[in-house]
Amino acid sequence: MGEVVSLLAGGRDGVSVQVSLELADQTPTTLRMRVADSVWQEFQASNWFNCLIEVRLSLEGEGFLLCCQGARPDVFPSGMMQQMNLGRFAYYLKSGAPLSEDDVVDIFAPADFSEVASVEDQRIAVFKFFKISM
Repeated sequence: MGEVVSLLAGGRDGVSVQVSLELADQTPTTLRMRVADSVWQEFQASNWFNCLIEVRLSLEGEGFLLCCQGARPDVFPSGMMQQMNLGRFAYYLKSGAPLSEDDVVDIFAPADFSEVASVEDQRIAVFKFFKISM
């Protein structure tokens, strides 16, 4: 058993549910999720950020957005961060300013519902920030 993080997931209708995430100490990177008192679901990916994307997509399918830093449209890990800390930390992307250590956030830290976005909206925002055409 690894670290357990408790977060909220909010729906656009104002309903929220408690979400427990267990960061398993194993390879490949494994994240287990339990919504309220439901059964645990397991997600595996190359790093924590990609596991989190899978969790978020699952929740979005149920009409919820996970309220964590990694779900903000202005947060994304660099390639080096994805390798060095398995994507556990990411940059807060500020327009017009170079990225620095002061801009690093834990992707599993809580965020307010007003700050988070869908996986697709985050992808669009990151592409726009880095001026990548879609």
